[in-house]
Amino acid sequence: MELIRKPKGTKDIIGEDAVKYIYISNVTQKMFENYGYKFAKTPIFEETELFKRGIGEATDVVEKEMYTFKDKGDRSITLRPENTASMVRCYLENSIYAKEDISRFYYNGSMFRYERPQAGRQREFNQIGVEVFGEKSPILDAEVIAMGYNWLAKLGVTDLEVKINSVGSKGSRTIYREKLVEHFKSHLDDMCEDCKDRINRNPLRLLDCKVDGEKDFYKSAPSIIDYLFEDERKHYEEVKKYLTIFGIKYTEDPTLVRGLDYYSSTVFEIVTNKLGSQGTVLGGGRYDNLLKELGDKDIPAFGFAAGVERVMMLVDEYPKDVPDIYIAWLGDSTVETAMKIAEDLRKNDIKVYVDYSSKGMKAHMKKADKLETKYCIILGEDELNKGIVLLKDFSTREQKEVKIEEIINYIK
Repeated sequence: MELIRKPKGTKDIIGEDAVKYIYISNVTQKMFENYGYKFAKTPIFEETELFKRGIGEATDVVEKEMYTFKDKGDRSITLRPENTASMVRCYLENSIYAKEDISRFYYNGSMFRYERPQAGRQREFNQIGVEVFGEKSPILDAEVIAMGYNWLAKLGVTDLEVKINSVGSKGSRTIYREKLVEHFKSHLDDMCEDCKDRINRNPLRLLDCKVDGEKDFYKSAPSIIDYLFEDERKHYEEVKKYLTIFGIKYTEDPTLVRGLDYYSSTVFEIVTNKLGSQGTVLGGGRYDNLLKELGDKDIPAFGFAAGVERVMMLVDEYPKDVPDIYIAWLGDSTVETAMKIAEDLRKNDIKVYVDYSSKGMKAHMKKADKLETKYCIILGEDELNKGIVLLKDFSTREQKEVKIEEIINYIK
């Protein structure tokens, strides 16, 4: 019988990858909660209309990459391709805006996009992200960018660059779009097919062209910064000022627009050259218009997301998943006491490995070495009769006699 294999573009997270994933998740929880964020979990699928309205029908995500299907009730359902639209829906549906002025959430979970699988990019991938609702201060923009950078630094990720830009408001972007279209129309014959399509439907995406972006007429395109309204320019300058206050070095990138339509004002990416062409590790920005689009609420918002698989590729040092104690029991008369000791230790948050079948001392030591355990409890018939165990320290190779009833306190 032929083995059934995982679908293309998916990955089993096991072994060392699983240890690394848990480590990243634990660092995320501790750090983000220190900033005042609370965990939120949304459904893995939503009504398709949420993403069409939230992300934008002219985006590559909605046009080409969503996993959309009809359920048994003939409803159009989509596996979430990102989580911001879902978080906005959750925030509005649960009327959280009526309960608190500012809401800070973080999440960690699977997203789905039908695209070509490659290193660090799968069709089912995991994202860690944050969303803040109810605050429009540029200080928040800078703080969230700084938090994202500090999170990656805490995980040991180095060689990072913060890129920032402002994409203005709907009003300033309308003026800028006209100038952008005017500039590119004289170069239509030299543009890739995707950009020829984008020029009328989503001209800001021209700045993000991966095919012709190095050509001179792309580099000479007008900058959106020159078309910001006065209040938008002031906001952008304040973001830069507070990034400096928070100790975050940044580069201004006028071509940075992000791939989703809901962004306004500040946008940013944190990139590295360690991942080749897929260098973006974390990205996000302000999306003050999205809550009005999805729920007719004029509430400002800011957030970011990071692909966990990409972060995992950059994390080299992390705590190993090894037991604190290995219990070597010798002889059938010791097994019951060994199991009781193991259970008591686990109840005191001590990680224990114990075998279920009898082994000789040499086999026990070989297994304990392989597991890289810190200590080994040795319990033979002589020790059992004396009411003691031998506690071996694998770092010093020394061993001591410890009374069975004192073993928990001694180890702790």
